[in-house]
Amino acid sequence: MNEGLTSSTGSHWRRWDPHLHAPGTLLSDQFKCDWQTYLKYIEEAATPVEGLGVTDYFSIGTYRAVREWKKQGRLKDVALIFPNVEMRLDIKTSKAKPINIHLLFSPEDQNHEAEIERILSHLRFEFRERPYQCTSDQLAALGRAYDPTQTDRQGAIRVGANQFKVTLQDLRQRFREEIWLRKNCLVAVAGSVNDGTAGLQDDDSFAATRREIESFADIIFAATPSQREFWLGKKPGADRTFIEQTYGAMKPCLHGSDAHRMNKVLEPDLDRYCWIKGDPIFETLRQAVIEPEDRVWIGPEPPAHSKPSTYLQSLETQDTAWLENAQIDLNPGMIAVIGARGSGKTALVDIIASGADSMAGSLGESSFLVRASHPVDYLEDAEVQLSWSDNSTSNAQLNPRFMFSDDETAEEVCYLSQHFVSRLCSAEGLATDLRKEIERVVFDSTDTTDRYETNSFSELTDLLLEPIRHRREQLREGIRSTSEEIVREELLRDKLGKLRKDHAALEKKTAQDRKDRKSLLPKGDEARAKRLALLEQLCTDGEAKIEKLRRCSKILDDLSSEVIYLRQHSEPDRLLSMRKRFSGAELGDDEWTAFAMDFVGDVDGIVNLAKQKVDTEIRIITEGDPSSPVDTKKDAPSTWPLVTLRAARDLIKKAVVVDANQQRKYKLLQQAITNQETSLRTLAAEIKNAEGAAERRRQLIESRRSAYVTVFGTFVEEQQMLERLYAPLQQEMKDASGALSKLRFVVRRNINFKAWIDNGEELLDLRRTPFHGYGTLSKEAEKELAQAWRTGSAEEVAAAIDNFRTQHKDALLAGMPKGLTAIEKSNWIQSLATWLYDTGHIDIRYGIEYEGVAIEQLSPGTRGIVLLLLYLAIDRQDRRPLLIDQPEENLDPKSVFEELVPHFREARKRRQVMIVTHNANLVVNTDVDQVIVATSQRTQPTGLPTISYIGGSLENRDIRNLVCRILEGGERAFLERERRYRLRWGEVLETT
Repeated sequence: MNEGLTSSTGSHWRRWDPHLHAPGTLLSDQFKCDWQTYLKYIEEAATPVEGLGVTDYFSIGTYRAVREWKKQGRLKDVALIFPNVEMRLDIKTSKAKPINIHLLFSPEDQNHEAEIERILSHLRFEFRERPYQCTSDQLAALGRAYDPTQTDRQGAIRVGANQFKVTLQDLRQRFREEIWLRKNCLVAVAGSVNDGTAGLQDDDSFAATRREIESFADIIFAATPSQREFWLGKKPGADRTFIEQTYGAMKPCLHGSDAHRMNKVLEPDLDRYCWIKGDPIFETLRQAVIEPEDRVWIGPEPPAHSKPSTYLQSLETQDTAWLENAQIDLNPGMIAVIGARGSGKTALVDIIASGADSMAGSLGESSFLVRASHPVDYLEDAEVQLSWSDNSTSNAQLNPRFMFSDDETAEEVCYLSQHFVSRLCSAEGLATDLRKEIERVVFDSTDTTDRYETNSFSELTDLLLEPIRHRREQLREGIRSTSEEIVREELLRDKLGKLRKDHAALEKKTAQDRKDRKSLLPKGDEARAKRLALLEQLCTDGEAKIEKLRRCSKILDDLSSEVIYLRQHSEPDRLLSMRKRFSGAELGDDEWTAFAMDFVGDVDGIVNLAKQKVDTEIRIITEGDPSSPVDTKKDAPSTWPLVTLRAARDLIKKAVVVDANQQRKYKLLQQAITNQETSLRTLAAEIKNAEGAAERRRQLIESRRSAYVTVFGTFVEEQQMLERLYAPLQQEMKDASGALSKLRFVVRRNINFKAWIDNGEELLDLRRTPFHGYGTLSKEAEKELAQAWRTGSAEEVAAAIDNFRTQHKDALLAGMPKGLTAIEKSNWIQSLATWLYDTGHIDIRYGIEYEGVAIEQLSPGTRGIVLLLLYLAIDRQDRRPLLIDQPEENLDPKSVFEELVPHFREARKRRQVMIVTHNANLVVNTDVDQVIVATSQRTQPTGLPTISYIGGSLENRDIRNLVCRILEGGERAFLERERRYRLRWGEVLETT
């Protein structure tokens, strides 16, 4: 192999023209033997060609001529020239033209020209019962036999070539019998309507023939997008499975200028240039057959994804005597770093990550930089400089002592070291680091117009969810307050019987005291006694009215104070809090004043007027109305003011009750009666209030239920908000295939069931309740509440808690501890109600499920798959280079191939990917663009070994041999990949 044709940076997109005729071509030659102009067209092409398939009919004559010009110093930029022998099958298209088939030969064998001519000589064409071989002499003989007028040898060869036809059976036989042919030749067939297999499509009788020809071919010469989609299995009704079952394998569509005249040299119609990714060697064509989609492109430019927007071009180190390579150039696509244990594989990615300020989070024990600097510092002042595709550079010292974890520093690469992956897949990492990475991916995937000027996922969710959570907390507080009110109403309702009994007893006692008071009055003076009783009752009634009015006056004073407090303190604080919470609304001071709350009417005037009215009533009841003075001789006592009543009462009392001892008893009874009447009025009010407790309790319970429903409505609202954030990624995964389709982001309610049960059991004396012993309550609650809490609608949750409360009320109340005072009992009942309707044990969380299993429950290996999928397939917004140290760790080879290979292949289209690996599948089946082989040699007992790196492409035979030698199963991986594509050239690997 010509070493000058291979690149240390691996496979790159290069322009090829696999089908170009030259002066002297046997048919339709319009070049007029002008070699100088022909060569100049190639050398000065606006889009240079590096691989050239020189084409002639049944011959390699023009290939020999071009090769000779190359030896003379022409076509310096054309790295590869190979022979394309064009033939015609003995089958005509609907355009009455034979189908063209091409044999593309490798020029690697030094004796390839003689081998090609030997193989061609075995082809036969019969004319007038005489067989002719495919050689120059025999073609000339055929030409003269067909046209006896031909006297010129070259003319006779042209006529003979025009008449010579081959059969598909004959070609197949040659491939069966010739090992050299199978190893050194690829077959291409034209796909056009004129002289290709599409010309057979109108005749059903040729359907099988067409399929046989296309199955035999390795390559289709076609340039239309429609043909390319078909042969890549992307047409409706003709997917990859159909193509493989029908034609053996997907096939690359190659296109050349097919030039027969000067102005068509390297100028195909519509600028449909042929781009092939790889070194300019024939092996690249073989790789294109294996990788028809990722290695071949037709268009004016290479594919848009051929180079990521930002990638590393090279790295250069200083003060690293232990590193043999001062500079290492890198491919913009996918790079695999391989080598034996201790060869320096991890060292390379560590060095790159260090130069990109992306190493701090990966400084575990497995880090090369850590081991090289501790306990003995061998790195000292070593430095690295990275060169980027935008011509910028970044520098850093390699020694970890100079590395600082700074969240403000932008990491220029994404480095998944073994330490980093292990940390994320650990139990602790699942809850913190992995969640942060998921949040970063979700935020990066969120349309910038939907980010509301936030800078992170946490900021965005706080902005979107804080109002919901604020409302929920207010509702929770309301539920706690309502539960306390319900308990108070229940206690009041339960007291109704006792209140009525107490009222009846007090009435009886008051009646007896009145009777006793009457007995103290002397006999025979009933009129004055009756008058005294009336005055006593009127005084008592007046005093009761004044007491009630003074209570009202006190309440009015308190109301006035509350108004002052609300205006001067509460409302300013509320408005200030509101302005802080909604500062992003960007309202001015004048606009915010509109949000201030005030009383809708003249509350000061209303309170003052009511106070004046009360004071006036107290004065009139006490002293009388000055505008309407009473006449004690004419007006009834019921109209007298209290001072007048008291004076008249005291005067009669002195006259009626003369004895001092009787007066003392009378006074005591009168005081008792007055107090009892006050108590009776209070009891009557309490009875009336208690009679309404049942209805109020019912309304409060309904209010609490409504609030409970609303609380769960906020959970649903929060859940929907998070689901909306995840929707773009969720849809992408839903439409995906393979491993990615098994992955789901799940937003769900998280129920800390144990915390709720523990709080309940702390309240209950489990010896007294049917929920006897720890665990019984949990069992019942799990059965009746857990599912509703986890997945039920707000209404279903409310119904479940109502039913639980109704079913177990008596059992719960039976758990009240012994020895509680009345106040303690009330507080305990309130605590029980608050616990029952508490929602503090519920929150909304999101997680990852793989095949329906939460990531926390997956094996470490499967967690690794999920993590890699996150970076390879889900995190599409991150275009930084991705470095992964041994992604196959803990994974079986089947998982690597089935789950990860397709995503590695896709990821490298949008970002540079570098992997350190021991897995042959990750090198061969991902068709990496560059392989870097690390080796190390210890030249002294202490210090670092000497590390060196060799780079190249998979099509580079030396690199392939190293892959097979270093990686377990490497040779098998190559062979199985080629077997899947039914390549007929046999063993292409050289063993060493």
